[in-house]
Amino acid sequence: MVQAQLSGGYIFDIQGFSVHDGPGCRTLIFFKGCPLHCSWCSNPEGISPFPELLYKIDKCNSDLLCVESCPAGAISFGQGSLHFERGKCSACTTHECIRACCTGALQLGGNFISTADLYTKIRRDRQYWGDKGGITLTGGEPFYQPGFAMEVLKICYEGIIHTAVETCGNVPWKNIEPSLPFLDWIFFDLKHLDPEIHQRATGQSNTMLLDNAMRLSRTFPGRIVFRMPVIPGFNDDEEHLRRTAGFINSTERNELNILPVHHLGREKYPLTGRNYSMDPSQIPREAEMLKIQSIFSRYGIHCYFGSDTPF
Repeated sequence: MVQAQLSGGYIFDIQGFSVHDGPGCRTLIFFKGCPLHCSWCSNPEGISPFPELLYKIDKCNSDLLCVESCPAGAISFGQGSLHFERGKCSACTTHECIRACCTGALQLGGNFISTADLYTKIRRDRQYWGDKGGITLTGGEPFYQPGFAMEVLKICYEGIIHTAVETCGNVPWKNIEPSLPFLDWIFFDLKHLDPEIHQRATGQSNTMLLDNAMRLSRTFPGRIVFRMPVIPGFNDDEEHLRRTAGFINSTERNELNILPVHHLGREKYPLTGRNYSMDPSQIPREAEMLKIQSIFSRYGIHCYFGSDTPF
């Protein structure tokens, strides 16, 4: 997965004025591609490593111009909506259907951007950051495009811009290590410590990410803040919380941000042809979050609840 020297990569969004993903006011850069397929993912358009077709059915007027324009015959119409053979769509590089669409019902999720152009956009935001701001790479998974991530972090670090990454950690160590000299902060996600349960919920075991967490804790001189989405019935039982606290203690780092799961991204799933399998009513109550916070605090961990962070 390690790439040669690059001059850019794939992103699906740039968001300014963020105050929850690092110190000060920040610019977030959303990288395409993620090795995990978390059931609660709020950015399903970030899972695929390449641009993908997004279909907004409420904007479709069923004129079938897209059907006629598709050279692969990947689009059909039935029961009041368009249907796509996504395998064929993923191989498409010309996107005639999007150009033929008159209503904006078809759009491309993600785009290639050069490192130079991205840095130009980042510098335009600099005046809004204040003294402590900077950039945070998120996604998707930034280290799924390791060469691009390193390029962006290096050019920003050398430009005296504070740098941070939010990572799931489930990538080879060789994807992460080259970027470490150009990083100030790392947000490291922890979902579940049991490898089998983790695999059922995310599609991957947690063995590699836990190993990366330990290696980062030993070798990275900057700040590491662990993050855990709190999902009722999945990782909020007291036994698992105590195991998680023990693991964090073993890293000799002591910061954790617990985030109540939300379902704000579920409406984006149909855009990409995916199904949202989570129950939208599964939202932890504030009292439950405060109880979880108290458990971690008893283990000497600085536990931040939601947006109540030290940033």
